[in-house]
Amino acid sequence: MTIYRRMASFSIRNRSWVITFWVLLTLVSVPFAIRLSNVLGDHGLKTHGEYEQVQEVWSRELRMPDEPVIILFDNYNSRPKRVFHAFIAYKLNQLERVRGVSVAASPLERQEMEQGNYAYALVSVTGSALERKKAIGQIREKISEEREFKVAATGKPVIQEDVNRLSKQDLKTAERIGIPIAFVILAVALGGLLPAIIPIIAGAMSVFIAMGMMYAIGAYGHSSLSVFVYNVIPMVGMAVIDFALLMVSRFREERKGLSADEAILKTMATSGRAIVVSVGCVILALIGTFFIRMPIFNSVALGTLVVLLVSLMINLTFVPALLYRLRNPIFSTRAKDNRSGRNGLWMFFLTVVLRRPLASALLALFVLFISLYPVRAMEVGIPGSESLPKDKESRVAAERMAERFREYSVSQVLMIVKEERDVTGERNRNIVDPIRHHLARDPGVIGIDTVRSSVEEGVYYLTVWLRGKESSAESMQWVRDRSDLYSQFDVRIGGEPKYHQEVHDEVFNRMRYVLIFVLFSNFIVLSIAFRSLIIPLKAVAMNLASIGASFGILTWIFQQGSFGMEPTDIAIMIPVFIFGLTFGISMDYGVFLLSRIYERYRETADNVEAIREGLAASGKIITSAAAIMIAVTVPFAYADVTGVKQLGIGIAAALFLDATIMRMVLVPSLMKLFGKWNWWLPFGKN
Repeated sequence: MTIYRRMASFSIRNRSWVITFWVLLTLVSVPFAIRLSNVLGDHGLKTHGEYEQVQEVWSRELRMPDEPVIILFDNYNSRPKRVFHAFIAYKLNQLERVRGVSVAASPLERQEMEQGNYAYALVSVTGSALERKKAIGQIREKISEEREFKVAATGKPVIQEDVNRLSKQDLKTAERIGIPIAFVILAVALGGLLPAIIPIIAGAMSVFIAMGMMYAIGAYGHSSLSVFVYNVIPMVGMAVIDFALLMVSRFREERKGLSADEAILKTMATSGRAIVVSVGCVILALIGTFFIRMPIFNSVALGTLVVLLVSLMINLTFVPALLYRLRNPIFSTRAKDNRSGRNGLWMFFLTVVLRRPLASALLALFVLFISLYPVRAMEVGIPGSESLPKDKESRVAAERMAERFREYSVSQVLMIVKEERDVTGERNRNIVDPIRHHLARDPGVIGIDTVRSSVEEGVYYLTVWLRGKESSAESMQWVRDRSDLYSQFDVRIGGEPKYHQEVHDEVFNRMRYVLIFVLFSNFIVLSIAFRSLIIPLKAVAMNLASIGASFGILTWIFQQGSFGMEPTDIAIMIPVFIFGLTFGISMDYGVFLLSRIYERYRETADNVEAIREGLAASGKIITSAAAIMIAVTVPFAYADVTGVKQLGIGIAAALFLDATIMRMVLVPSLMKLFGKWNWWLPFGKN
């Protein structure tokens, strides 16, 4: 007896205990799951490199806080300066009464922080993630009731807080739209309301338990969790309800000729095995993202791994137990044999594809090429205030800052230069002046400010103003070049251009390792599962093609401003998320389809018959699974946060292409063209 049959037998014998265990675990997890947002930090795009080291020194020595809250004052009534200054002093005094808040820089002390009717102050907010969140809320309360002057809060912490809050709203909206649609799709696919409830229950339990576990990791594991965890876990958890869909559908199919016990054992031996292979591919794809050493990718991958493993265990234990408990009501509802599709639309479509396999494959490849073409112009960037709606206060204030103050309209590079000293401690060589003179002759440099350290002798702090945005390729290359040029000296470089450069380099330099690991590991798993080399090669290549095509669609919609979208770069984490999530999840459809083809081929050794039977039996399930995933992700297209919007559309596009062009056209046409070579395995008995 295989392990799948043993698990099914255990779940049937102990069905009451199994169901009770999972229900109790879900109920215990709910209170923690709803508090997950309290332990989440910012987006987590951090490299822990030189940028952070410089920011820490700058904050400690020059009282310039790392990621301060910016308070923008607008004297729009042109009141006298003394009145304006008195108001600023009063308001800053109010803010310092908030726990964890201190004024780091005031326009009353620094003239450069006031221009015309505008002035700004830098406020430091300390404490835990929850304490900072409360402090920002109190800051906003204290500045919201002014009439004589306009006061607004912005800066990274405020923008991130807005992103967090809007992301929660986006998730609730998506759930209100997506879950009912998914339920309708399940009811149609399974032929009844009762069978449709089982996948919804399994998905909801997976989400609540996973979110509860991630709360424990964030609260007690001292781990930095990205805010994206809050959106990704429900998205993935509800998307993989196709596992339960596959289980219920196969059980009802087998129940027609077998007892309930035998039907569940057969379901676990076939669909249960397919789910394990599928989850294995997803897990390997997610493990690959750990090669990129940033909290955003590590925490999102961890959250997705948790929800996948929980979903796997629920589908291998809870679902069989519940199926046996409800065996008669479920089977008594309308259940059409999936294979009856041989006389319907699926069989007609498949007949056309198999009759003209080369033409079908070329047509599918042409559609993919059209979708892929825009990706050549894709540009990625780190999201900022522009990821918020145009009328959001923090975005409006950030744009006003960029218009009025030089330091927010050009790139600001921070440098720490330490003079060289000999063994006696005497200054050995003056390197500050040569560096300043070299920078002054640089055509890209607008100006240089120098401050000598009052704490450590021989240390200088340089502020270098560059032309262009901090996210531009030119600014990032300037920082790379200066890091190499001054590498022989004790010089550290920071500032926003350095931050963008470190993040870009970490993602692009490490992505090659992600690709190698994910592609090779998935190839090995599929080779073992299907005893073939050709099938895994095609599966991996088709997954890459569908993901690449989704990148092209994203570029066309967002970067080129189609469908009324505001033109913007693709958020740098979105391609990695889409690759990590959809490479594995879309493999579900491939594994479901190939498993049915593989079963039939082992029985008949007839390649064409195996393709015909496999697609006829699984075509409806694959389409339904894809429709569910799209129903869950498409509502995110209406999100307020641009990154969430891009993630939803990107995943939906990738899976739509995978479930239609790939699985319904390319898979059968290429399998027909390759014939028995599909099952070729060197040194093995095929």
